[in-house]
Amino acid sequence: MKNNMKIPSRGLMLAALVACVGLTPTARAQFTMSYEDTTSGHAIGESFSGPFRINLQNWDNGALYPNLGPTGTGMGYGQNGTGTQTVPGGIATLDANQLVGATGAYSQPTVINGVAQPASNSNEDSWGIARIVTITDLFGAVVWSESVKNAQLTIMFYGEKDFYVNQLANGFQEIDGVGMHVDMYYQAKTDPGYTQYDPLGGSGNRTGASTYNTVTDGTLILSAVSTSDFIHDTGVLGGRATEFASNFNSTSGGTGQMYMSVTGGTMGYAFDQNGFVSPFGTGRTADLFGQFTTTVNGFPTVTFDWLGRSNDPVTGGFQPVPEPSTYGLAGAALLSGMVALRRRSQKRAIVTA
Repeated sequence: MKNNMKIPSRGLMLAALVACVGLTPTARAQFTMSYEDTTSGHAIGESFSGPFRINLQNWDNGALYPNLGPTGTGMGYGQNGTGTQTVPGGIATLDANQLVGATGAYSQPTVINGVAQPASNSNEDSWGIARIVTITDLFGAVVWSESVKNAQLTIMFYGEKDFYVNQLANGFQEIDGVGMHVDMYYQAKTDPGYTQYDPLGGSGNRTGASTYNTVTDGTLILSAVSTSDFIHDTGVLGGRATEFASNFNSTSGGTGQMYMSVTGGTMGYAFDQNGFVSPFGTGRTADLFGQFTTTVNGFPTVTFDWLGRSNDPVTGGFQPVPEPSTYGLAGAALLSGMVALRRRSQKRAIVTA
């Protein structure tokens, strides 16, 4: 009996690997960061890794609270606070004393340090959308822009609940909260289903607790949630429980900040760098730091029913190294491909014997 079975060539083995791994443009969002100018001494097109700054523009809605009287008067869980002195207790106190709730809010579970609390559903107090304009390194060199990459990055944030308010001077209030979720979506403008970002529908374009037309239509590449132990020390305003803080005046806007930990997304591993360490000795780390400066909607023109708009820098670290599971998948795919080719060769040998 003649045996015509042959060992697969390297070319066939490579083809099998490519076919089986399935790392095609449609298998994973092709989000990349590479230099678009030489400001920091890097060559155009060079891959980027390291600390970054995200520059974005957002629209948001939030709850408003009545003037509490003298400066230093508190409400909720915190310094000079009122009501049950726990985070859930503070949320309940503020819910009962709101001047007005956030327009378009959804009922969501309270989340503390990424953990949903039992029997804690109530309306969120802050949510919104954003579009990323550019991403730069810390020297200002652009590593991602919509025009050069021919793609769109959008963000939806939601689920934040206020638990403490402190009256400040000149009508400002310190408002502290927990549970802010941040999701980043990628769309290549060449994708058949590409949708142009559009904030002009206001809350009417929100289709669910974590979905918004033209914002969440792409591929979810990053999910993060706010984390505690970074903004205030024990006994200061909302204390270490604070995950999201804003100084806000309902007629002029204000400022705020939050630290976030990565929880998922197809590119989440690249942003999960633990670059921030709590200053209070708790050992807690975070991956992203967001700041914002808010202008109240209405100047110079009202844009539907948004409460305010902000220009927000977000900083963090990026290391585009494949997930460990990617290597396992590649190895399994190669093995499967070789087995498949061997079986085909064996069948040919039997036929020609």
